Amino acid sequence: MLPLTIDSKPNDAHRTKVQRSMVGALYGFLGGTAFVFIAAFVDLWLYPDLPLGVGWSSLAMRWSLVGFGLALIGAVTAWWNETWAGLVSGAITAGLIGLLAALLTSRVGAGLKLLVLAFTLMPIAVLSLPVAWTLRWFVERHGHALHSKSPVARIAILILAMVVLGAGIGYFGKMSPRAVTAMRFVHRMLQEAPDDEKNPMHQLPGLKEHAHVGYKLFQEASGFSTEGYDVRAEYEDGYVVQCVTILYPGRDPYLSACKANP
Repeated sequence: MLPLTIDSKPNDAHRTKVQRSMVGALYGFLGGTAFVFIAAFVDLWLYPDLPLGVGWSSLAMRWSLVGFGLALIGAVTAWWNETWAGLVSGAITAGLIGLLAALLTSRVGAGLKLLVLAFTLMPIAVLSLPVAWTLRWFVERHGHALHSKSPVARIAILILAMVVLGAGIGYFGKMSPRAVTAMRFVHRMLQEAPDDEKNPMHQLPGLKEHAHVGYKLFQEASGFSTEGYDVRAEYEDGYVVQCVTILYPGRDPYLSACKANP
């Protein structure tokens, strides 16, 4: 069983440390899972009028990084008897995971990656302290709950609180208003293109033949313009239309470039 508080026994047995780390890993994994899945599906619930798609491969990758990453942070943070040691080690672990995830997906050289890792680890670790502190707090409350009159109910409330916390933060992973505008614009253009000769998409090869085929929309920040989004329509039969949608402040959106992949 976990001790009444994290610091109540300065010389914790190894078994107790392992149990405490498992609790920290559980809360980290629950919070990370709630965050990832709410961030992935919140737009589908907020904008049911848009045929939005879910990138399942990206979702699986984010789940592995965030869910298991927070589980590791929770385990490391809860391992130590001293609160300060747990917070520092947890924050450094969080900084390492965040930096490695960002660097592994970047295209810069190995030398530059090492420089970035060396000079930005500590600032990111400091910014990660609230994450470590939150997980440590949940582990401490879990320890209190084990010695309460109704441990099952108290632990259930803690688990629910962690899920709600992760889901609440995940909610802010929703599309920005500008991204929603870009998606609505492309969706409307796709609907009108087969019958509108002035539509920039009208001449795309294969588009007319797909007028009645369902599709899903995906978006990401444009690699072509700082004021645009790359919006992709994936049709049920594999046909793909991708457009760069530019949105300058105070002006209507327009298509900078479109291409189709039959």
